[in-house]
Amino acid sequence: MILQRLTTALRKQDWFTVFIETLIVVLGVFLGVQIGNWNQSGQQQRLFDESFDRTIVEIQSNLAEIEASRGTIAARIPIVQLAIEDLRACRTGDAAKTRIEAAFAPVGALNGFNLDTKALDQLINNDGFLPYQTPEMRKRLMALSTRLNLLHTNSIAMGDSHKVTYQDVSHIVRPGPLTFEGPEQAFEAIRGGAIASGEMVRKQALVVPLDVACRDEAFLGAFFSWENAAYYHWIMGKFAAEAIRNDLEALDVPASKTEGDTP
Repeated sequence: MILQRLTTALRKQDWFTVFIETLIVVLGVFLGVQIGNWNQSGQQQRLFDESFDRTIVEIQSNLAEIEASRGTIAARIPIVQLAIEDLRACRTGDAAKTRIEAAFAPVGALNGFNLDTKALDQLINNDGFLPYQTPEMRKRLMALSTRLNLLHTNSIAMGDSHKVTYQDVSHIVRPGPLTFEGPEQAFEAIRGGAIASGEMVRKQALVVPLDVACRDEAFLGAFFSWENAAYYHWIMGKFAAEAIRNDLEALDVPASKTEGDTP
């Protein structure tokens, strides 16, 4: 219809009508493109908002994991330290033997922080989301990604290198009888709060007198190594948790958990 009017106006050399009809066409095209851009921008904003929400939930879950792990370590440290004091004093009574063997489960497990940054990394790496991130927001998100990934990697490496492997002290400690009848009972014990270590299969038992065990450098060193790593693990998690809270506060997002007690 517009094209027909424009053609007629051109034949009649009605330049005013030509101008008006041309303006209508140009404005129509412009508005169509602009509305399309607005729709696309609105859709991209919604995608960013959804991605940001997933990221915050992920970060809060990571914070909860860090605090839970710190709480577990704080509960295990006194058990190991009681055994260390018995070994340092070379105590040989039944009570000392019980305390030392009770420490075999915690020193056989020092789990790293199991953290996930998939949603955070997807948010950061999507260039289409850049227009919706202020420089301060992006700085915080990048810092969170770096901090969480380093904490995850370093804590797992530290746990693997400092937990006691009983092959190294097999001249002092060896597996004893089965702890449970089968894996179902072990599963129920772990679900009830027992430490998931080799003790779930067979409890380790001293095979030498305590006055021999307390003078064995490899055996005593394993306890000290675990103690050092446990302290560093807890402190590393504490620093990370505080930094994550600061980042969440800067992003105007609440943290869902509270700090644990000190060990």
